[in-house]
Amino acid sequence: MAFGFRYTLEPEENGWWLVRFPDVPEALTEGETREEAHGYAADCLLAALEGYVKAGRPIPRPSSASRRNHRVTLPSLATAKLAVYETMRARGWSMTRLAEELNMSKDAARRLISLRHASPMAVIDKALAAMGAELAIELP
Repeated sequence: MAFGFRYTLEPEENGWWLVRFPDVPEALTEGETREEAHGYAADCLLAALEGYVKAGRPIPRPSSASRRNHRVTLPSLATAKLAVYETMRARGWSMTRLAEELNMSKDAARRLISLRHASPMAVIDKALAAMGAELAIELP
């Protein structure tokens, strides 16, 4: 489960550059230069996906590439956390149930799906195992 999302870089009338993620319409950012806009793309995508998680919405799946698109690949830990989140949704698990199964506080369980929190991979693996799942990793 690797998430790489395509984005477009479009010049605006004011000379700035707009970043749009076709698969994540809420993810919009801009930069004064092309380089600045590229630099903001990854953080913008993470922020938008955090919104999906907080709202309990399904995570969009990346569509096929286009020649004019650029790509942001999510950090491995963020991808693993999204796997926990999506597995919880698929199994109908609440945050309370995850916390109980892992014998931790609800706040600690919530941090397992917080994309910017540095959770240990061993705990991510334990959470997935508790739900009868595992993190699939494919080598390039």
